[in-house]
Amino acid sequence: MEYQYSLKDIMKITGVTKRTLHYYDEIALLKVKKNESNHRIYSQKDLVKLQKIMLLKNMDMSIKDISKIINKNDSELKLVLQNQKEILKRKIESLENTKSAIEKYIKDVPITEIEELNSIPLEQYREEAKLKYGHTDTYKEFIISNGETLFNEEKMKKFEEIFQKFNNLSLHKVNARNAYDVVYEWKDFMNQIGIFDNQMLCLIADTYQNDERFNNYFKRYKNPYITEYISQAINYHLS
Repeated sequence: MEYQYSLKDIMKITGVTKRTLHYYDEIALLKVKKNESNHRIYSQKDLVKLQKIMLLKNMDMSIKDISKIINKNDSELKLVLQNQKEILKRKIESLENTKSAIEKYIKDVPITEIEELNSIPLEQYREEAKLKYGHTDTYKEFIISNGETLFNEEKMKKFEEIFQKFNNLSLHKVNARNAYDVVYEWKDFMNQIGIFDNQMLCLIADTYQNDERFNNYFKRYKNPYITEYISQAINYHLS
């Protein structure tokens, strides 16, 4: 006969409270049998299921979402866990960045110089762009072309590749052929995002240099001249 666990046994093994176990039973997330004395009894299968619930809950899944997948087979459940693992990894990275920022602030590093807090504030720029340029045809075309993918991960990686090329060229003269090539690579990429004339592109380049938030973003390249070089190179070749 299969061994059966009492409610107290399950509480000792898993650390789950009596109230929670009753709740799982009531919502049929973990429905268990009762003995002649009307006490809940748990099988080995029930214990395994509870441990899966605990694992999913520890990965920040809601009870509603857990109830949808808890009865899947192991192969399907592993796929779900793999996806949750990636989400958890990003959260851990975010928490590590926050921890690092706090440590720097405690050590009196000026908040505007804390790199972890100074990635490009995309949502803020999106709102500013809407206020400043929302009435223009260029802006409307920009939004129609991009929708919610305006600043997705792939595009940000491409921006970073181009900025790194500018960084590598920053000791060269802005009229060099290599600088011309990178300027037009940047221009071509910008025009995949929206429709910009040369004047607007020059204004964007000036923003890289003059806006403190962009300056903070470019500090990752450890080159104090990068934004000045980008602005000068773009204005030289597009003006």
